[in-house]
Amino acid sequence: MTPRPFLTARWSNVVLLTYEVPEDLVRAQLAPGIEPDRWDGKTHASLVALEMREVRVHGWRIPGFTAHPQVNFRVYARHGAHPAVVFVRELVPSRIIAVVGRVCYGEPFQAARVSVRVVERSSDLSVEYRFGPDALRYHVGATAARDGAMPAATTFEQYLKERTHGCRVDRYDRVRAFRVEHPPWAVRKVVSVDYAVDFGALYGAQWEFLNRSPPVSTILAVGSDVSVYPPHNPSHERSELAGDPRPRRQHLLV
Repeated sequence: MTPRPFLTARWSNVVLLTYEVPEDLVRAQLAPGIEPDRWDGKTHASLVALEMREVRVHGWRIPGFTAHPQVNFRVYARHGAHPAVVFVRELVPSRIIAVVGRVCYGEPFQAARVSVRVVERSSDLSVEYRFGPDALRYHVGATAARDGAMPAATTFEQYLKERTHGCRVDRYDRVRAFRVEHPPWAVRKVVSVDYAVDFGALYGAQWEFLNRSPPVSTILAVGSDVSVYPPHNPSHERSELAGDPRPRRQHLLV
């Protein structure tokens, strides 16, 4: 049977601030069997802000939840041969989304204040995300050329934005990898970037050093329609055929 996506949406105005980070911090976020990914021998983490629109779950539009901005913090990993990400935290502007994400999908969602403002001009475009647990005290924004271009397949930008899987472990400590499909994203040439984020307050004291570290890359990607597919776990299927009564539990990574 051909798998069907259980989440579809349009992701747009995707801002990525990427930092070089120590490998031990990346490894601390990874389950056994998941390895850090490296670019030029170095490991990285990204603050990612995006708009999600036309959200459907199993093909259904849920009134009040079809569009929202989101801010996540992620590290880069390999799941076998697949380029993957693992989320440290995902900020969403809805307590309901956050509770469902944590309880039903085991993901590090947190309800927060999140807003987005987009200003389009004749030759450029500005995007600003404001966010925080209880107030809009942090922000990340970029101004870039209005038109986007596709980076070469061998570039750092392509490495960061074209991730095919998101990984987490379930309650049985099994790795669950969701497949993410979308066409390659064009990126806009960034003219300026402005941000104020307390990484230690948001993500833990071990990340506080990023408050004094400049990003090694800033990307403003156009985005596209995206499909997220549930994990395929052959070992779990074999256990079910053998009569394993344990229930399935799926985890959504967005």
